[in-house]
Amino acid sequence: MRKGIATVSLSGVLQDTLGAAAGAGFDAIELFDNDLIGSPLAPREVASRCADLGLEIALFQPIRDVEGVPPDAFETVLHRLRTKLGVMAELGTTTLLACSNASAGAVDDLDLTAEQLHRVGEVSAEAGVTVAFEALAWGRHVHRLAQAWEAVVRADHPAITLAVDTFHVLARGDDGSALDGIPGDRIGFLQVADAPWLDMNLLEWSRHHRCFPGQGTLDVTGVVAATLAAGYRGPLSLEVFSDVVRETDPDVTARDAMRSLVFLEDELARVVPPIEGATVSAAPAVATRTDAAFLELACTPGDDHVDKLLDALGFALAGRHRSKPVAWWRNGEAHVVVNEAAGESDTNHASALGLAARPVEAVAARARALLWPEVDSTRGTGEAMLPGIASPSGLHVFVSDTPGHGDHWQGDFVPTSAGGAGFSTGLDHVVISVSPLQLNEEMAFFRTVFGFAPESPEEFMEPHGRLRSIALRPTAGDVRIVLNVTEASPQSAHPHGVTQVALRCDDVATAVASLRSRGVPLMRVPDNYYADLDARFGLPTEVLDHLREHQLLYDRVGDAELLHAFTEDLGTGFHVELLERRGGYDGYGSPNTFVRLVSQLGGNP
Repeated sequence: MRKGIATVSLSGVLQDTLGAAAGAGFDAIELFDNDLIGSPLAPREVASRCADLGLEIALFQPIRDVEGVPPDAFETVLHRLRTKLGVMAELGTTTLLACSNASAGAVDDLDLTAEQLHRVGEVSAEAGVTVAFEALAWGRHVHRLAQAWEAVVRADHPAITLAVDTFHVLARGDDGSALDGIPGDRIGFLQVADAPWLDMNLLEWSRHHRCFPGQGTLDVTGVVAATLAAGYRGPLSLEVFSDVVRETDPDVTARDAMRSLVFLEDELARVVPPIEGATVSAAPAVATRTDAAFLELACTPGDDHVDKLLDALGFALAGRHRSKPVAWWRNGEAHVVVNEAAGESDTNHASALGLAARPVEAVAARARALLWPEVDSTRGTGEAMLPGIASPSGLHVFVSDTPGHGDHWQGDFVPTSAGGAGFSTGLDHVVISVSPLQLNEEMAFFRTVFGFAPESPEEFMEPHGRLRSIALRPTAGDVRIVLNVTEASPQSAHPHGVTQVALRCDDVATAVASLRSRGVPLMRVPDNYYADLDARFGLPTEVLDHLREHQLLYDRVGDAELLHAFTEDLGTGFHVELLERRGGYDGYGSPNTFVRLVSQLGGNP
């Protein structure tokens, strides 16, 4: 299907947005009136520029509040309309978007709305223009798709059609069934936007928090599928208002936007039967299971800092790579590879994450189909394929086959005498800190390539700001990714990259005691915390004493429990968490986050 994007969804002046849209491969644009008004280009020059770039101007948004207008003010509406129709003639576009009246003075009279829309249709038809009427979610009286459709039907003019906007439909609690009975030839335009579910003012939600498909939690696919099933054959066009898109480089946003439509088409191909005239393409399927494989740390040749740290954390050298300066360290079922080939600027931090998912070739092909950039890498004869994909935050994610298959990463190493001894049962989760502008894109990376599903976002107060957090996990598999955004003053730290690595344990108290005996600096917990635990959970004295003795944090949900502890900063940019899940505990100890944030910032003497 043709793919479009609204100029308002890209930052910069109109000349920049047109170039960005064309560069990302879009077929069409929605021209927002303010972008044209502020441009030095005349409408004919805009049309010429679009033609040179291969862009159709599929929609023009020049006028609001054309219905529900007091009768004595309607001639003013028609004057605005006629003037803008003249502009449309110069632009060479024939579809106009008209939103439902959101003004305080709108008249609640559906007969009047229909009468005025009919007249708008007559004037527009004289200019060869079709009007797509859209129900704004915050419209004064028309704010649902069914109301807009009734107005279109009552208007009874072929030039008055219905506009479908996924955000406006879903924000009001409707779904694809709202299109039942609406013929596709009466749908004039389809606008697509996702969003996280937020309980807030609809206008503020729409203006500041929309995002591209795959970055939010709304059932965009369901509404688009219903629109196609009704018979709509126009473009899939993105209309995303948000602080992020207005602050991000338009070329970056345009690539992100195109990627989201490729993902949407992939989703549609799996739920919509073949429809004549509506070809949607599927990417290779998501792997049925994704597990943690390894964490990669970078260091410079001859620097033994990382080796000493891993030894103190209970890891033992398990093997050396056959052809590269890379060592494999192991603590039970938790694996770390140390890469000495990294540049000095990459020293002593987590530079890559290995995930096990098969078939490897299909995962790599899916990433390419969704336009995610590949990581350049060399592969020796007989070595695992290990395709690498770069996430928006800069983390490299390498894909390994599962144990027992030829492309399993451990086959590239010559084992040492060290066995699998250690206290860890595996890598539980990795926390990645990103900028506010990268959060949606980073989430989309794990969601679209690996099929990770986002959990409910959480928010925590930091000593000098605010922390937003969202966890993602695959449908099946033992790995979890937590994305954090720190919003603080410019003078405060703004972490980036992997900032926390969590190791699962069967006995976290013993693991903590072992690390403490090896000199690993562990986070101190204020005694006030244990007094609060007593108040919240009424734990037996011996349990509280045990937690206090080992400086463990605690949480309980029903009969499920979490015991966990954190190291201090290890000079790697990340803290290590040791955790023990009991009785099926499935969270991350969120009630303890504020204590961790204070303590890790040195708020505890």
